[in-house]
Amino acid sequence: MPLKIIIDDKAGPCGGVKRVIRLTEQNLAAGYKTVSLGAVIHNEVEISRLRDLGMAEVDHSVLDKGGNGGEPQRVVIRAHGEAPEVFERAKERGLNVVDGTCPVVTRSQRYAQKYHEQGYQVVVVGKPKHAEVIGILGYCDNEAKVVHEEADVAELEPDRPTYVLAQTTISDEMWNSMLAAIQDRVSDVTSRNTICAFVADRENELRTFARSCDAIIFVGGKNSSNTHVMYDVCQSVNPRSYWIETAKEVEASWLDGIESVGISGSASTPQWLLEVVGEALARRFTERVAAAT
Repeated sequence: MPLKIIIDDKAGPCGGVKRVIRLTEQNLAAGYKTVSLGAVIHNEVEISRLRDLGMAEVDHSVLDKGGNGGEPQRVVIRAHGEAPEVFERAKERGLNVVDGTCPVVTRSQRYAQKYHEQGYQVVVVGKPKHAEVIGILGYCDNEAKVVHEEADVAELEPDRPTYVLAQTTISDEMWNSMLAAIQDRVSDVTSRNTICAFVADRENELRTFARSCDAIIFVGGKNSSNTHVMYDVCQSVNPRSYWIETAKEVEASWLDGIESVGISGSASTPQWLLEVVGEALARRFTERVAAAT
């Protein structure tokens, strides 16, 4: 029986990822010396492609150097965003900033800043060391609280008006669980589910897709929060789910006893990479059949 390879037609990068990649490509094409401040997105394969086009990745120490001479002509802010002080420091040093912050993240930053300025205890449900969360904290003078697990809830002030929002890439399950725990502890809670609609919609779409195939190859960066969430969704409905970053990681043994394999990816995984993985799977299957005859 031939192997049926199905690429998820709902997969592909989200709007925020497409936007920051487009901005980076435009500045490179215009001939500017372009760098990204940290990983522009959480997908090493796509970052490697941008490096091949001329992009370099730098850390925040670039803000402590001048903006002239051999310094970059364009500094791209990653899709996860940065704290206000990063923009201020870049401006002081004469660096030309290309703001690639995802508009959904920008919205969260504004909500957090608004309620912080009104005196609320601002709480972000998410990972404390995630770039997006760090950026949001910067809009609250780094005074907001981060809740990642129930133990963190005990640190909240129970009698202070509290505003709760979400890291845009967490799961609905995490949001609902942590919000319930916060509401049990704090008497006055205002909340807004700021999970990206693209991410939220993908969970149900991905469950359906993962059920429809004998096995799933999920493609995404190992350092990507969204990839982790989406891979967990696949595994929850299809135990034969495998997480890879590159086509080189595909193993022929994954194809044993199956007739169909689905290929999907996270919000930061480019469509072209899914196609490459599909081609690699087809080769592995052909090689395996040839070896067996």
